[in-house]
Amino acid sequence: MNTITDNVKVNIADNSLDKARKLKRESEHRVSGSDFKNVLDKAKLSPGKEPVKDKKLWDTCVEMESLFVNKMFKEMRKTIHKSDWNHGGHAEEIFEDMLYDEYSLQVSKNSNLGLAKMIYEQMSSKF
Repeated sequence: MNTITDNVKVNIADNSLDKARKLKRESEHRVSGSDFKNVLDKAKLSPGKEPVKDKKLWDTCVEMESLFVNKMFKEMRKTIHKSDWNHGGHAEEIFEDMLYDEYSLQVSKNSNLGLAKMIYEQMSSKF
């Protein structure tokens, strides 16, 4: 009986030691205040994974890509034929336009289509 309790105590001690070592490793990998700013700057979304020099130009390029994606979505939507029983009228058309505007903006912001990056590179080299 005594051996079982000794084994349990050893296992608990080993687990505690493993947790302490893990915490020590994690604390060594933590970033200090000034280092955190550098890490954050490097992680910004930008063309070519480098910090954007002109944020306003980048945002404008993303909006331009969004217009292209929106036009593509509208042309795709034209291929869907609606009958009278599933057509919501003028209000639905307005809602769909607004919905597809938002879809296209989110696609441009969150995916890497490349059009915004090309426009940004061309425009930034001019200035």
